[in-house]
Amino acid sequence: MNNDNILGHIVDKLAQVKAQIADLKIDEQLLRQDLIDSGESVIEGVYHRAAISESEGKVAIDWKAIAMKFAPSRQLIKAHTSQGESYTTVRMSARKSA
Repeated sequence: MNNDNILGHIVDKLAQVKAQIADLKIDEQLLRQDLIDSGESVIEGVYHRAAISESEGKVAIDWKAIAMKFAPSRQLIKAHTSQGESYTTVRMSARKSA
């Protein structure tokens, strides 16, 4: 098996795994919703225990909008801007017909 065939097999396997994960995430959401809809706060299983609680949403402050009210210069913005670490992305899509 040449390198292209090996890598092609890896691509197909990764796509299969991602599809399985997507299916499992759907199952997870449905099961979670069943527990939430039960109205119970604690549910005991044979091996596991679920505690259901509500939390308030995350507070987000739009610092950019606040800063823009003060009309900062480009130099000031550049002086206080940092670049995050680089990272690698693998995007998957269906193969086009050959």
